[in-house]
Amino acid sequence: MFGKKTTDSTIDHTITTLIGEGCTIQGNITSKAYIKIDGKIIGDLTVEGGIILGEKGHITGNVRSNEVIAYGKIEGDVHADTLHLKSSCSILGNIETQSLQIDSGAVYQGSVTMQKNHSNTSTSTAHSALAAA
Repeated sequence: MFGKKTTDSTIDHTITTLIGEGCTIQGNITSKAYIKIDGKIIGDLTVEGGIILGEKGHITGNVRSNEVIAYGKIEGDVHADTLHLKSSCSILGNIETQSLQIDSGAVYQGSVTMQKNHSNTSTSTAHSALAAA
């Protein structure tokens, strides 16, 4: 309790990297921890922990992570175990996830593949979708 890890499998949601507003990074990024992005990334992201994309954050490239919480814009494919599209989010690309939450106002254009298990896959395609209230 209070910051103590009880097991080795406890997930640490501590943000260890912040890419601030006004910062642009060109190139691929790999991380084991959580990243918060308020700036612009041009390149692919592979993050074991999770990604929090702020409202002014913009990713041009493919994203692969355990968890993605997106307020900003992604131009590329997203592969995440858990994906939460907030109301200000915009995704132009395909989505592959096990858990998808879309807030009213979030926009995505592409296909969505939901995987319950790696052996059980179903696909839903939306050429242009707007989350309904």
